[in-house]
Amino acid sequence: MKTSYLSSLEEKVFSIYDSLKISEPSQIYHVNLIEDLSTMLKIKIYYFDEPSEANNLGGDYRIFLNENQSKQAIWQDFAHELAHILRHEGYQWSMNKPFREYQEWQAEQFAFHFCIPTFMLNHLELPRLKCEAVGFIATLFNVEPTFADARLEKWLLNQEVFYLDRL
Repeated sequence: MKTSYLSSLEEKVFSIYDSLKISEPSQIYHVNLIEDLSTMLKIKIYYFDEPSEANNLGGDYRIFLNENQSKQAIWQDFAHELAHILRHEGYQWSMNKPFREYQEWQAEQFAFHFCIPTFMLNHLELPRLKCEAVGFIATLFNVEPTFADARLEKWLLNQEVFYLDRL
C-alpha cells in the first residue's frame, strides 16, 4: 500500500467524498453525483449551451454547465466551477488579470484532485507504460485522456518529491 501525506487541498477533497461515503473510483461518477453534491453543498445546477461558469447571486450559488460536451468534460467542468464556489469570492472579471489567472490555476488544480483524488490514486496498481496508465485512469475515473495524462504527471512529480524528502 502506498502512503503519503495529503495537502490541504487533498484533505478537502477527501472530506467531501468521505461525507458522501465515497471511497472507491467506481463510486465517483454516476448519473446523480453532480446533483448529490450540489444538493449537499446547496448549489443550483443548470445545463445550457454556453461555456461553463459559476456565480453567487445574493448568497445563492449556481453552476452553469455546458451541456454540449462529453459527460467527462461536464464532470471536469463541474469540478472546476465547484472550486470557484468553495475557494473564491467576488466577481472574477473585476479583478486584475494576474489574480484572475491565479484563481483559474487554483480551480484547475482542484478539478484534477477532485476528479482523480490522491487518496484513491495512491492505492492503485498502475500499468508500467504511461500510455496504458493514462488510459486506465481515464476509464476508471471517467475523465478525458488528456485530463488523466495531466493529473498523472502531477501525481508522479509529487511522488518523486515525497520520496526525495524522505531520504
